[in-house]
Amino acid sequence: MADPFSHRTFNTFRVTPFPGWVMILVAIVAGALGIGMFLLSASILLVLTPFIVAGALFLQWRIRRALRQAARDADITSIDVEYRVIDREKDR
Repeated sequence: MADPFSHRTFNTFRVTPFPGWVMILVAIVAGALGIGMFLLSASILLVLTPFIVAGALFLQWRIRRALRQAARDADITSIDVEYRVIDREKDR
C-alpha cells in the first residue's frame, strides 16, 4: 500500500503564466461584452416600456368601462324577491 500522505499521490495543479497583453485583451473583451449587454438590455427596456404602459392603460380603461356597464345593467336586470320557506309535514 502506498502512503496516503505521500506527495506523489496528490493531484498537482500547474499554473501557466500568461503574457500581460493576453490578460489586457481578455479584460477589454469582457468589458466590451458587459457594455454591449447593458446597452442591449437598456434599449429593449426603452422600446418595450411604452408598449407595456399603453397596454396597462388600455386594460384599465376596458375594465372600468365594463364595471360601469355592469353597474348600469344591474339596475335593469335585477329582480327583488322575498322568499318564504314553507315546511310540509310528511305523512307517516
